Amino acid sequence: MKISIVDRQENLSKEGLELTQRRLHFALSRFDSVISRVSVVVADLNGPRGGVDKTANITVRLRHLPEIQVSGEGERVEIALSRAAERAQRAVSRAVDRSHQFSRPEPHLGYV
Repeated sequence: MKISIVDRQENLSKEGLELTQRRLHFALSRFDSVISRVSVVVADLNGPRGGVDKTANITVRLRHLPEIQVSGEGERVEIALSRAAERAQRAVSRAVDRSHQFSRPEPHLGYV
């Protein structure tokens, strides 16, 4: 799983970047076989004015399935990233479950 992080306004410190990568690996590592790429864009909508305006947009590109886009908001970038990572985990889990639901054969009960 390849992770790319874009932080145009430099909201993340070096520790924040490492935290982001660890958080995404923790949330999505069990789906590593179906994920080809994860892209994260971090933004501060209001700039230095403060408030609940930090956003994290995550795009997960899956193999043989449609891509997933989620976002999270918070007062701090870390909170927004954590919320977005949780949403990404749930969305990928649902997509994988749905794809397995249609590819499973009917169980054979042995009746003739």
